Amino acid sequence: MAFFGALVLAAAIAATQSADAAFAAGHRSRGLAGGWGQGWPYAVPGWGKTRSDISFIAFHPRMGWFVTDRLELYGEATLLLYHRPAPAVSAGLGGLAGRLYWSTHRTWVPYATLGAGLLWTSLDVREIDRIFNFQIFYGAGVRQVKRRGPGLMIELRNHHISNAGTRGSNLGVNALTLLAGVEWTLR
Repeated sequence: MAFFGALVLAAAIAATQSADAAFAAGHRSRGLAGGWGQGWPYAVPGWGKTRSDISFIAFHPRMGWFVTDRLELYGEATLLLYHRPAPAVSAGLGGLAGRLYWSTHRTWVPYATLGAGLLWTSLDVREIDRIFNFQIFYGAGVRQVKRRGPGLMIELRNHHISNAGTRGSNLGVNALTLLAGVEWTLR
């Protein structure tokens, strides 16, 4: 039992040690994240509550640029493959997004993210009145910092789709989305 405790302590210390590389202004990033999303009735007050039973698989290739060592501006493509309530597809661009990193000198770096863009969808649910919509996503995650090769990332976000009040009742769809992926930092 003492060996197990020592092993856990050593792993915790290693996780908080400084990384051999850090982010810096001028660095670029490339990545691919994928995951699963589920419609849920919670989000920012004022946005409609999702009542439809919605599930999808998400893919997000992305490119970013570090403005400072803690702020990364990025864009990502959005591909959502719905399997519930019926097969459908959403595709678009989250062209204006950013991540704010709490620290950049650790192996695992926590961050908050916020982004927006346009989206085409074939999803037919009562919360969406149009084929072309807007998307807003926000959440938090952790990203691994490595000198060479890809680093891992995991993120939990709310993905909101609506027409921004341009037509109908504009209830919108909110989905809790769990993403995991790999990202390269280009120095």
